[in-house]
Amino acid sequence: MLHTVFLLFLGAYILWNLIVVLLAIHEYGHLLAMKRLNIRPDKVVIGSVRLFDLQIGGLKFEIGLIPLWGYVASKHYERADSYQRAIIAAAGPVMSLVTGIGFLLVNYIHPIWLVGLLAKGSLLLVVTNMIPLPPLDGWTMIEHFLVHKLGIRITPRGRQYLLCAGMVAVMVVTLLV
Repeated sequence: MLHTVFLLFLGAYILWNLIVVLLAIHEYGHLLAMKRLNIRPDKVVIGSVRLFDLQIGGLKFEIGLIPLWGYVASKHYERADSYQRAIIAAAGPVMSLVTGIGFLLVNYIHPIWLVGLLAKGSLLLVVTNMIPLPPLDGWTMIEHFLVHKLGIRITPRGRQYLLCAGMVAVMVVTLLV
């Protein structure tokens, strides 16, 4: 019985670490794009229910107990135009896609279950983040085109409804996988 409980906790610990690593890679894509566009990031958050903080090179990192999502926060982000925001939003899924393909190639050459799991997790992160609902990256990418190309404006109340739908979508995808 004790052995089974230990294995359960070990599995949960490994899974938690894998998800945190995949989210960190994804958020690093956003971070790189922000730096490239001269938008100073203030902090990187991975997960909710904060466990601990790190300070690296003037940038604060918060790691949470429940790693369902992450984000890069910046007080300068709101000053960026919608095209720059779309680029920043696309950078996370692109980083996840590139690393997912890399993990797939490594797993193809030398199959290791952990690398295969990282590949699937990376690609799942890409697909999930492309859902065009806030707070996901897919929404930020299409929002630029909705407003500037099609002239569609979303009211604050409409945005709240979309945000709720986006949160539900994340929960559903998480539970189905």
